[in-house]
Amino acid sequence: MMEQDNNRSEDRETRAVLAHASAPQLPAGAMDRLMARIAEEPQQAKVVHFAPRPRAAPTFWRYAAAVPLAASLALGVWLGANGRMDFMMPSAVTGGVALNDDAPVDDLGGVGDAYAEEGTI
Repeated sequence: MMEQDNNRSEDRETRAVLAHASAPQLPAGAMDRLMARIAEEPQQAKVVHFAPRPRAAPTFWRYAAAVPLAASLALGVWLGANGRMDFMMPSAVTGGVALNDDAPVDDLGGVGDAYAEEGTI
């Protein structure tokens, strides 16, 4: 709201200053002289062509980070689909939530334990 008030006061101040200004009077024939001068100038395109810089061939180091990340992703997908690493995952990821089951979910953050203690409810 304050910003709108500031904008309104600036608008009023700008209008007050512009009210004192007058439109300049052009000398007689100024537009004709201007158009004649434009017609006298050569109408050639003045374009400067820039040659593109040659690009260096991509080096091995450019892709050095992508290779281990892709390998990690592939390994994670394989281990997750294979089921060999399910014992390391909480049951919230591999259990009822993943199966869209309505079974209770493990409390991953430990907040539920604080509320479950006696005397806290």
